[in-house]
Amino acid sequence: MKKIFLLIISITSAATVATAQDKPSVFTCRIGEAEVSLLSEGQAGADISILIGATPEMLARYAPDSVIPNAVNAFLIRLPDKTIVVDAGFGLRLEDNLRQCGVRPEDVDVVLLTHMHGDHILGMMQKEEERIAFPRATVYLSKDEHDYWTSDEEMNRQPADRHSAFWNARRVITSYAHRVILFHTQETGKSATPLLPGIYGLAAYGHTPGHTMYLLESDGERLLIWGDLTHAMAVQMPHPEVAVVYDANPEQAVRARQATLDYVAEQGIPIAGMHIAWPGIGKVFRHGNGYFFAPQLDTAGIVGAVSRQLQRYPESRLTDIYKNFFQDYFGPGHLIKDTASVDRYLQQELASCGKCTGQWTESTGGEGRFYRVDLCVLKENRMDYRTFLNAFIESANYTVTPPPEAWIDTWNEIIRILDTMPLSIPDYAADKAALQSLLQSGHYAVHHSKAYEQRYKPHYRIISKALLERLITLP
Repeated sequence: MKKIFLLIISITSAATVATAQDKPSVFTCRIGEAEVSLLSEGQAGADISILIGATPEMLARYAPDSVIPNAVNAFLIRLPDKTIVVDAGFGLRLEDNLRQCGVRPEDVDVVLLTHMHGDHILGMMQKEEERIAFPRATVYLSKDEHDYWTSDEEMNRQPADRHSAFWNARRVITSYAHRVILFHTQETGKSATPLLPGIYGLAAYGHTPGHTMYLLESDGERLLIWGDLTHAMAVQMPHPEVAVVYDANPEQAVRARQATLDYVAEQGIPIAGMHIAWPGIGKVFRHGNGYFFAPQLDTAGIVGAVSRQLQRYPESRLTDIYKNFFQDYFGPGHLIKDTASVDRYLQQELASCGKCTGQWTESTGGEGRFYRVDLCVLKENRMDYRTFLNAFIESANYTVTPPPEAWIDTWNEIIRILDTMPLSIPDYAADKAALQSLLQSGHYAVHHSKAYEQRYKPHYRIISKALLERLITLP
């Protein structure tokens, strides 16, 4: 258990640096009348050594770098009459994140705890002054979780270096004393009594003996904050049977995860998790024998990506914007047939590649999962041909292609955002209708528009951002 604690600390330490450089620490979306904000303490990677039951084939497919995207998150829910925090993280930057949302600790009315591991409760206390962080808050905690951490019998079953986790849990419970409300969790999908108006506590035991999810309902919309139901989305979505070393009861945790994934996929309920990489919120779709997670779109990211594209390629049509976002989700996988044909086609295209423009890489879409890499990198000998070819093929082999319904849902949201922008794109309405028709027919890939082809004569390949940045130094 000491190893587990050290792993959590190492993830958090690395994540603090990554957050400052790569992603903002707050992301906000609306669920009915509620405003829900991710409060991130850091984004980083967890080592594959935390996984239980992952095969070498799974790891080669979903974690080729032996690292899994991970995070340490809490969430803020602002209702018209209440301010609620769900978990408190380590407390490394909780107060700063709340301040970004215009909330002070004394403004928090309720804290909902999913469970009592340190990366969820240490932020409940002001470390320097040993006093509670939320002086006005009522704390909700499942009775099973409370009873486990306050049991001397359970603590004494653990090795001595694990006892500090019990003392930390008890310190929070004692410090908040009469402010703690214990409740019995309810079964997911069954008729339930709310803890608070529009908020339900649902059992997802296994990670801890009383691990709890919270379902938010507001104005006909729902969000399930599932706590630590997952720690390794990249692997546990396609293979929910994989557990982690943090789980108190791995078999029970797997059953809870599978049942919850079935429920949210069937119901179309967005989810949020404490160890899901930024933005920590999204939708789950069935995909083959497993599931696919589509992150919530960042409106600012979409607007920024479109603005950059139109600034660089003013002749772009809606089809070209679609293609940019499509490539960000699908990568190059839809182009690969066999290595030999890819090699031949690349050689032919390289021979026809025209004058280099100087900028030979650009990020795709709003998330930048891939780079468009201009073939000029080969003409100017900036990259070895075989390295380039292998990077393209490897990017295709390890791209997780989303199910059609996930992409359709994503594109519809992108279009909703585009419709609010002051765009002056020729044939916008006609192209929008044509793309919708294409999606309804079960086809998804498109060519660049004729206007784009004639003006910019594109010659590029799509390569994974992580892979390319590992292979070469970008300008």
